[in-house]
Amino acid sequence: MTYEEFYMEQARLAEKLKKEKQVVKLLLLEKSGMTATELYINYRKKIPVEVRKKTLAALDEYFHHNKPVQYLLGYTYFYGLKLLVRPGVLIPRPETELLVEKVLENIVGRKTPRILDLGTGSGAIALAIKKNRGDALLTATDISALALGVARKNAAMHGLDVEFIESNLFASIPGKYDVLVSNPPYVSRDENIDPLVSENEPEEALYAGEGGLSFYREILSRAREVLFDSNLIALEIPENKDEELSAIVKNYFPESEFAILKDLNNLSRILIIRNDWRI
Repeated sequence: MTYEEFYMEQARLAEKLKKEKQVVKLLLLEKSGMTATELYINYRKKIPVEVRKKTLAALDEYFHHNKPVQYLLGYTYFYGLKLLVRPGVLIPRPETELLVEKVLENIVGRKTPRILDLGTGSGAIALAIKKNRGDALLTATDISALALGVARKNAAMHGLDVEFIESNLFASIPGKYDVLVSNPPYVSRDENIDPLVSENEPEEALYAGEGGLSFYREILSRAREVLFDSNLIALEIPENKDEELSAIVKNYFPESEFAILKDLNNLSRILIIRNDWRI
């Protein structure tokens, strides 16, 4: 069996099972150790037995056991960075890149801004900001020691200097910051989400009480404890809670300038709060 025959066989199976054909190629590249160009060159050559076995084993996990391809690969990409991921750590989403983009836009005129990333997971947000603003001073926290271990490996892999602290939100945070950024859990317990997510990714990184809003209340009720008077708060938000979130902001930051920003699909995605913030 050639690489081409193997790929076509598994791609047809993916279609039959209503799975992504692209995953077949990703796993074949990973298990063969080839680049996409090398695979193209070798497309009509015989696939080694060991490569075929390893790829089939990974595809079985994806096809029949509903395992995310990112966990099977052991990595994903976020804002141009290759990041390690593993079960027990939230997989960074492409839509969260907008959060990084908006923070970078809002710190353009700030020298050496001190930035706090709450609930960093794999370190994606903090590392993406640090990569693009080397002068920024990043502190990233998470309640999960497992996640922090992955985040530290990602920082080391890219040579990025970020301070990581194990902390339940504000419990162990030292000092004051200019910027607070977070992608907190915001899925309501009664919300139906893709089983690929609910059956694999850590519950503590997904679900929140009070209809998915509990972390926003806790973060905004205590944010002043760790922020300078002039500050920026940037949060990823659910797509359907604009009114409730606006009310929470007005309760805890009545004098602030705030905005809810849409993503490319015109869905609410980012909450930006500026308190005496000028760039």
